[in-house]
Amino acid sequence: MSAAFTKESEDLFVVSVEGTLTFSDLKEIEKNVSTVIDRSRKIKVLILAGEFSGWGKEGDWGDVTFFSEYDKHIEKIAVVANDKWKDELLIFLGAGLRQAAVEIFPDDGEKDARNWLQN
Repeated sequence: MSAAFTKESEDLFVVSVEGTLTFSDLKEIEKNVSTVIDRSRKIKVLILAGEFSGWGKEGDWGDVTFFSEYDKHIEKIAVVANDKWKDELLIFLGAGLRQAAVEIFPDDGEKDARNWLQN
């Protein structure tokens, strides 16, 4: 699995995910976000998951500590991924249960995802 985190601007964070997302990868991303987030403003998150292939089996995937502490600081989450993962990613990201708007875009939809995040 390969996961990379980049702070592209003051309010845009980009997470790139390839292969199987492990619980330790998720915790590392959460740690990175929590150390650089400016709690005085809302951020937007772009997840590039074109080569995503699912979730690892180990770990406490029910741990929502990050979600409960940081959700109020996230305005929008856009995910670029294969359509076959759409439903699972919406569930995983808690779409409809969180304050942040969540949208899934097809593999070739990075430009549309970035436009949606900025509007």
